[in-house]
Amino acid sequence: MMKKKPITWLEAKVQGTPFAFLGQFIRFGLVGVSNTLIQYAIEMLGYYVVFRDTSFEGAASLLRGLGLSGVTGEAVRVVVVTAIGFVISVTNAYYWNSRFVFGEGGKPVRSWAGYFKSVASYGFTGLVLAPVLKLWMQGWGLPYWAVTLLTLIVTIPLNFVLNKLWAFRRRDHTGKEEA
Repeated sequence: MMKKKPITWLEAKVQGTPFAFLGQFIRFGLVGVSNTLIQYAIEMLGYYVVFRDTSFEGAASLLRGLGLSGVTGEAVRVVVVTAIGFVISVTNAYYWNSRFVFGEGGKPVRSWAGYFKSVASYGFTGLVLAPVLKLWMQGWGLPYWAVTLLTLIVTIPLNFVLNKLWAFRRRDHTGKEEA
């Protein structure tokens, strides 16, 4: 097995130390900040510009006909712009995580399987786990802002671990995991 070449002198000094892991986690956080800004911008653009005059009443009517009573066109609009923002921001996350966070020497880690695993990781933590945690912690009587911060303390590190160990897991030319 070939030894990996460090990118810089500093990386050579911290490779295999807790500092390397911390640096990777910090880069993951920076990518996360960009994702948040992209998600917000896409949602605002979709809500206030692109779909401003779209009622989505046809889709709401269809959903009500399927037994989802109380669904409004406004609710469908919110779900649509949120979904579009999610897909675009997670695609951005995959792009930068594959190069800036988990790539090696500027060489990206690319695969469709990795992309879909990354989407699944963000989907699980953001669309399943976060709402469940928020509802559970609201039962403690905490204000929503505190519940949201506590949820981030759980979901951000979990997302990092899922991406590092699942979506961007490295294998050598024989298919075995690299250390």
